[in-house]
Order: sequence, then C-alpha cells, then structure tokens
Amino acid sequence: MLFNSPEFMLFFSAVFIAYYLLPFRFRWAFMLAASYFFYMSWKPEYAVLLVASTFIIYSSALLMEGRSMRTRRLLLAASFFMNLGFLFFFKYFNFFSRNLKDLFGIINIQYNVPELNLLMPVGISFYILQALSYTMDVYRGTRKAERHIGILALYVSFFPVILSGPIERSTNLLPQLREEKIFDYDRVTDGLKLVAWGLFQKLVIADRLAIYVNKLFSSPASYEGFAVLIGIYFFSIQIYCDFCGYSDIAIGIGQMMGYKLVPNFKRPFLSASISDLWRRWHMSLLSWFRDYLYIPLGGSRVSSPRFFINTMLVCVISGLWHGAQWTFILWGALNGAFIFIGRITGNFRQRTRDLIFDLIGRVPMRAYFVSGISMSCFSLLAIFKLAPDMFRPAMWAVFAAGLLLVMLGVIASGKTGESSPAEALKRVWMTFVTFNLFSFSVVFFRAASVKDGITILSNLLTLKQSDVFMGLDKAEFISMLGLVAFLFAVNIMQNRGSIREMIRRKPLWMRWAAYHLLALGILLGIYKTSMFIYFQF
Repeated sequence: MLFNSPEFMLFFSAVFIAYYLLPFRFRWAFMLAASYFFYMSWKPEYAVLLVASTFIIYSSALLMEGRSMRTRRLLLAASFFMNLGFLFFFKYFNFFSRNLKDLFGIINIQYNVPELNLLMPVGISFYILQALSYTMDVYRGTRKAERHIGILALYVSFFPVILSGPIERSTNLLPQLREEKIFDYDRVTDGLKLVAWGLFQKLVIADRLAIYVNKLFSSPASYEGFAVLIGIYFFSIQIYCDFCGYSDIAIGIGQMMGYKLVPNFKRPFLSASISDLWRRWHMSLLSWFRDYLYIPLGGSRVSSPRFFINTMLVCVISGLWHGAQWTFILWGALNGAFIFIGRITGNFRQRTRDLIFDLIGRVPMRAYFVSGISMSCFSLLAIFKLAPDMFRPAMWAVFAAGLLLVMLGVIASGKTGESSPAEALKRVWMTFVTFNLFSFSVVFFRAASVKDGITILSNLLTLKQSDVFMGLDKAEFISMLGLVAFLFAVNIMQNRGSIREMIRRKPLWMRWAAYHLLALGILLGIYKTSMFIYFQF
C-alpha cells in the first residue's frame, strides 16, 4: 500500500477510528497488528526478517543489563553483525560479488560464486538502522532495555515510518508508545494539513516534474544544453518533493494519532553551504551517521587529513546505503569532497565574497542601470534578429547578465550595513551555488550508470541545443516552472514561521479558502500511484 493510493486511505481511516475507540490497554496490540498487516501487504515473507531483527535486538539488549563492558561490547557487535548481515545479504551481496568477479578476472583468478536471485525486502535499510539505534542506546545507557517485546516490536515496525522513515530513535518513539493518546481536534487537523501538503508535494510537484526528468535520464545522449540543465534542476526538486512529501505524510499521520516523529527536512534548498544543506536533508539518516559513526571517528575536531577521511567515509557509506551501485558511491563521494573543499577554502571564499559585494555597494547605481539595460537590449536584438542559432544560448546568458546588473543597480541604491540589499544578494548567491553543486552531484543519484551521468553532464556544456520543451505541451512546461516557483515561495515563507500556525490564526473563511485551494491542487495531481523514490532503498 502506497501512501498515495486509495487502499492506504481506506486502511488508515479504519486504523485511525479503531485506535481512538479501543481502550488504551489494547492499543499497542492493535497498532502492532496494523503495522504488520501494512508491511505484509507488500510481501508476507518480508515479515520473517522483521521478526528476526526484533528478536535479536530484544535479546541482546536484555543480556547487556548488569554485564561487564567487554560482554556488552560483544553483544553490541553481535547485534550489529546479524542485523547488518541481513542488510548485506539482501541488498549488497550481488553488488560485491560482481565487483569481486571483475577484480579477480583482471588478475586471472577463477571466481564462480553465483549471484542470488533475491528481491530486496522493502524498507529494510530503514528499519535495520532504527533497530540498531535501540541497541546502541541501551549499550550507551541512554535508555533501559525494553522488557515488553510487543512494544519493542511496534517500535521497529511502526507503519508510518517503516518503509522510508523518518528513522526514529528509541529515546523518542519508545516512550510515546507507552503513553495514552487522547483525541485532540487541533492536533488531528494540524496533522491532516501536513498530510495534505505532503500529498501535494508528491502528486502535484514531484510526479509532474518526473515527466520531464524521465525523458532526460531514459535517453541521456539525446538532449543537450538548456534542456539538460532544466532536467537536472527539475530532478533536484522532484526528489526533494517526493521524499519530503513522504516524510510529511508519515509525520502528519503520526501526529494525528498522537505521536511526535522527528523532522526529516528543513528547507535544504535555502542553505548557504553544502554542509548546511546536509544538516537539513534527510535529517534522521544524517543524524544517525553523525551520532553512531562520524562522532566516534572524531568528528570535525581533528586535523584536516583526518577530517577528510571522516567526511569521505561517512558520505561514501551514506551513498552506499542508498543503493548498491557505483553511481550512489560517486554521489556520496562528490558531496564529501564538496564539504571538505568548503571547509579548507572557507576563509578565502568569505573574504572574496565580502570584497566583491562591498564593491557592488560602492558602484553608482547609474552604471549598473545603463550597462544592464544596454546588454539586455543588445542580447534580445541578437537573439531575435542577428545571431545564428548556435550563438543564441550565449545571448540568453548576456541577457541574464544584463538583468542581474539592473538588479545590482537597485541594490546599490539601497541602504548599507548588515541588513543591506548587498548582504541579501550575497546570501542569494551562496544559496544558488549550493543548489547547483547539489544538483550536479545528484545526476549520479538518478543516472542508470556512471557513464550515463558523465554523458548528461558533458552534454550540458555543448553549444548545441535540444528542444527545452522535450516534446511536451508548452502549457505543461510552464506549469512545471510555476510549481517550482511556488515551492520556493512556500519554503521562504516557512523560513519565517510555521504556515500551519499562520493559517490557524486567520479568520474562518480564510482558513477554509486555503484548505479548499490545497484540496483542489491535490485533485489536479498525477494519479498513477507511482512509487516513492526512496522505496527502492
């Protein structure tokens, strides 16, 4: 059952009503049965691994109590070894086997280990990490071992988060599973608004942009120039709306039932650096790697060579966690390199930016206006009258530069100081660079192979131009651009405060007008019950 399917809507409606009608003492059993039913609706055999993982962490945590540190370490290692063994066997065995075969073939050593014809259990990457965080928390003493195996099983299988997170911690979710939840109208409606926004992101934005993105990545050699750039940008927005949409639905469902789940996204595309972006993107996963891998390795308070090793190790493992392909490893390594380069060049880049934007504020505004308007008029004349087709992309770049100069003229006429327009433009520039670095790296996240990713990036630099509409109706293409603009407008508003809270303070007629507009927008979505992107992980 997909969150965006009618079957799930019926399932959740029944679970929601029964949950509040049942006496508190029966709710954990009901929720456990509902969670296993939800998970087994994909494939009943998947539940075997879920039960095995739960039993392993339950028994290992109980055995840790009152034991020596050496015994506790051995039990922790055993829990990690067995759980990660499940993950390796189903997700990574064939990948490593193929690469070992290729390696042994280079040195003429026979390798006859056959590949396994296994279907990876859905959600295994998520619930294994959630289970291991419980074992680690008990080992570290941040919580006691859970003696109620049913409650622990519910923690591992909790249906809103089992397939794609957020990856919960035992210190947050387990105590809530023992609390009695009282129906609260404001909390339920607030959660419903978050569910609706998640559905809008998935059905209206992500699935519509997917039409354009799929054309590019299904035939990477067929498109060049601006069409490739737009496709890359659209995929960055698509994967964000797809996964953030899922997370918002999961968090909203949890809130409707009285559970406060951890946030997973915090407007990452408004970040001013790659490291800041990764503190806002898939926050539950990155915090897991931070607490259980990065900090034990020494974190950032180490020498530059050690920081490079720590960062690259975490980023590469994060990439590998997403999928058993070299494309994911390269994607993780690229982001690790961006973070490292950002750290060692941080002071130089800051001084350079301060110098440039200080000069921007000193140049007379007339110079910006005159040069900007002149460049824009000349480029438009060249585009429509003078320039051959092959030079038109360059003329569009000149036109954009002219508009930028006009904008700088407006900025130069403004006030100075920390809150000056120049400072705001500097923040916009940093955000733009960060978004581009992430977008170019994410090409390998989507590409079928490293070769396809390189082809797409190389075609981006060509002077030849493909049809930017890619055969789509112009109105459809314009609607995609409008949705992207709308998303960024919403993110900027969210940066200033909760939109749900803002709507709650408005008069009744304004609130219901906003609800009806959101519902109407969802009805205009693409209803093919398409899989969420992160389900493959």
